[in-house]
Amino acid sequence: MLITLVETLKKVLKSKIFPMICVYTVLFSIICGRIFYLQIIKGEELEETTETAKKKEREIPSPRGNIYDCNGKLLASNVQTYAITIEDLGVVKESAELNKVIYDCIRIIEKNKNKLDLEFAITIDKRGRFRYTMPKTSIRRFKKDIFYKEAGTELTADEDEMKAKEVFMYLRDVNNEHKNTFRIGPEYTDEEALKIMTVRYAIIMNRYKKYVPITLSKNVNKKTIAAIKENSAALPGVDVVEELNRRYYSSEYFAHIIGYTGVISPDLLAQMQEDEQQDTTYTPTEQIGKTGIESTFEDVLRGKKGKETLIIDEASRVSEVRDRVDAVAGNDIYLSIDKDLQIAYYKILEKKIAGILVSKLNNGMDAGSKGESASNIRIPVYDVYNAIIQNNVVDINRFLSKDATSLERNIYRRFHSAKKRTDGKIKSELSYSNSRHGSQLSESLQEYIDYIYSLLLEREILTIGANDKSDATYVKYVNGKISLSKFLEYAISQNWINLEYLEIGNDYYSTEEIFKKLVKAIFEILNEDSNYDKQIYKNMIYDNDLSGREVCLLLYSQKVIKKKNSEMENLRSGSLSAYEFVKSKIRSLDITPGQLGLEPCSGSVVITDVNTGKIKAMVSYPSYDNNKFAGSVDSEYFARINSNKAAPLLNRSTQQKTAPGSTYKMLVASASLEEGIINPYSTVTDKTTFTNIHPSPKCWSTNSSHGTINVTQAIRDSCNYFFYEMGFRLGDGHGENVNNEKGLNKLKKYAKIYGLTEPSGVELAESDPTISDIDTVRSAIGQGTNSYTPVQLSRYVTTIANQGTCYDLTIIDKIESGKDKKVKKNKAVVYGKLPFADSTWSAITQGMRLVVKDGTIRSLFTGLPVDVAGKTGTAQESVFKPNHALFVSYAPYENPEISVTAVIANGYTSSNAAELASDVYKYYFDKKSRKRLLEQKVSAPQNSSGAVTD
Repeated sequence: MLITLVETLKKVLKSKIFPMICVYTVLFSIICGRIFYLQIIKGEELEETTETAKKKEREIPSPRGNIYDCNGKLLASNVQTYAITIEDLGVVKESAELNKVIYDCIRIIEKNKNKLDLEFAITIDKRGRFRYTMPKTSIRRFKKDIFYKEAGTELTADEDEMKAKEVFMYLRDVNNEHKNTFRIGPEYTDEEALKIMTVRYAIIMNRYKKYVPITLSKNVNKKTIAAIKENSAALPGVDVVEELNRRYYSSEYFAHIIGYTGVISPDLLAQMQEDEQQDTTYTPTEQIGKTGIESTFEDVLRGKKGKETLIIDEASRVSEVRDRVDAVAGNDIYLSIDKDLQIAYYKILEKKIAGILVSKLNNGMDAGSKGESASNIRIPVYDVYNAIIQNNVVDINRFLSKDATSLERNIYRRFHSAKKRTDGKIKSELSYSNSRHGSQLSESLQEYIDYIYSLLLEREILTIGANDKSDATYVKYVNGKISLSKFLEYAISQNWINLEYLEIGNDYYSTEEIFKKLVKAIFEILNEDSNYDKQIYKNMIYDNDLSGREVCLLLYSQKVIKKKNSEMENLRSGSLSAYEFVKSKIRSLDITPGQLGLEPCSGSVVITDVNTGKIKAMVSYPSYDNNKFAGSVDSEYFARINSNKAAPLLNRSTQQKTAPGSTYKMLVASASLEEGIINPYSTVTDKTTFTNIHPSPKCWSTNSSHGTINVTQAIRDSCNYFFYEMGFRLGDGHGENVNNEKGLNKLKKYAKIYGLTEPSGVELAESDPTISDIDTVRSAIGQGTNSYTPVQLSRYVTTIANQGTCYDLTIIDKIESGKDKKVKKNKAVVYGKLPFADSTWSAITQGMRLVVKDGTIRSLFTGLPVDVAGKTGTAQESVFKPNHALFVSYAPYENPEISVTAVIANGYTSSNAAELASDVYKYYFDKKSRKRLLEQKVSAPQNSSGAVTD
């Protein structure tokens, strides 16, 4: 009878008589002792249940695969933690009731010092203004979600133009005016309503998988767990669940390679749901690889979810589990990276950078040749004092805390007075119709004005379109010919000012009234802007209103360095100068280059097996702790790291591009030899100045000629003149004429052969290489617009070392199946074979060997157990910054095993990169020296004078 009734109901639901008999059908089903859950709207089939139970399918998460080094040492795994989840059990029917459950749950989470781990498209800033948190294309996708647009259906014009506040008010719907809104009552503040809205939106995004709980807060503490359990009766659908969270080991050394996982963003989830080719089993609060190997190999590491059918009784408890299909664990990945080498080279690199920094430190404000030449730039010690404040080595917000020291309180009082004076000066400059500008302002005041202008652009309060940049008044301002006040008045008249930000509606305001509102908004921003405060501290330091001694004592106050009473007293009394103090702390790495963010503060080392194309170490300095990002981001840590001028989040090995400098000369030699421009015995006489083009470039040796030399000797001496001539000939140069296009195309042809026109192949996010498109003569010495990452240069020198096999480099050794433990070995794909003549390889590699054996860096490589071949490169970026230091190399020369690419951004001279590479080889090939290398103190580089070496 029951089965017959079910079949009958199915037919009735599809018939026209359903409205008339639905009541009788339900009554009849109750009399028969059965209750049916008719999910008509979704079109789901009826399921037979018991009198008091219903079915629910539940996904079983799969454990993420582990990550190991090449020797099986663990780098990433899963650890058990607890999370707070919410699930639609069908118990809460009304919006008001659901909102209260969510609100009460969030209060418990935040009261116990955990946080809501969900993202949303709208935020409220400190001034109470509503802002979107994503780009316009993502906002449109978000709006399609909240307006329940079917695939292919576009937003209306009104929906598309809705501002953040309008969307917020629509979704909140206090007066219950719309369908499918959240109806969050007036008893909640806007901030509270936004949090409730964030959860409600996650529920919308999960509407096709109601049986899958949404994670509200991850990795919660015991107090939160206890409070949720105590209040469980009032929190239907809220639960404490066990889950696996990612744990990273030796994180500082591997963060750029491994990356981290995090909650999938609503934008990405929406994209995946729209794309039929994408995995649609992700939920709004699920973890996904965000960066590094975790991201690239998301599908490999993730595994396959299981599922089970739950039978739920009338008390909403699971009474039975049926049809269980177990989850399949993700696959384990074994990197080609050697953990011990990676850690050792990171430490060696940090010491080398610290040594350069110390060697360039000046006791005063003298910056050497800065602004005139990059050759002898110095670092004033005042820059170090300032960096301690600017780069958050000490926290200026602590100066106002309850436990602030007397020193901190004293410094803050003086800062407060300085800020009042500065505010007054700026207000005077931002008075209506003020015309003072440029040279009429002090240097520090002009810096504040420039900063305000950049803030207006950054906050999109001032919008300058591409066409507006040719406007005569705009040009006058950027050239310092008119004041900011005059320019802003003009900007208002041109509708370049965002009136919505100023909360100006349709009422009429004069230019002066809008200007005053704009100035008021500027000071509201400045009052909350820590970077503005830091600028004031900067001027206090350079004006000696805040002494270096006081800044150094702050390091003790905030426990940045360990307290040594005698040292601290010597510093306080003046018997130990602040200059000597900071030098000693950099030498001991109590203060690191990565903390200070002064140049140099970063670098990279890439070690590659030349016979397999597998990378054995890929160091990027400085780094960060990716555990602080796993699962949920530590916002305070992220803010500090993200504002660090040393950019710890940037993978220097794969993303920082520099001109290759003279390391490019082997490519030019290859092109010249293979194109028949020269043979290995052809000679060129170095005349120091290459007068065939104008302006005429000079050889690095300036007034000293390298004589008459062949290509091998030219590589040894890094003779610019010789390679200027090669660039000239490749462009069919005659007299004072050269075909730049032809020469550049020839260079590009060989760049492509060496793999320098594409990313290196390594399985990480990588910047695209830039091949020079100007000036064939200067491009031939690695200048022009040539620009490559260290890993791209590693591919290039690896190809030279093995004489012709260009690999797509890899950091993957093997993958082990999580299901059956089968192992899949990985091999680097061969990008191409270089069909060069043996004489070409011989000329190039002999030249590289002579660089190390007989060149200006020969003393750096004495005592090594192997012969090294290499090429230095010094690349100038600006006369305001030190040159970049590069060295590409391989060893042993006779039977190559590894290549080493060392790059120190703003490292002054290539000999510093070569000295770093020497220590890398020493550690690799001389195991007896390893302990000594890791224990040696920071010292100035051997070429501490910064003399040019190529």
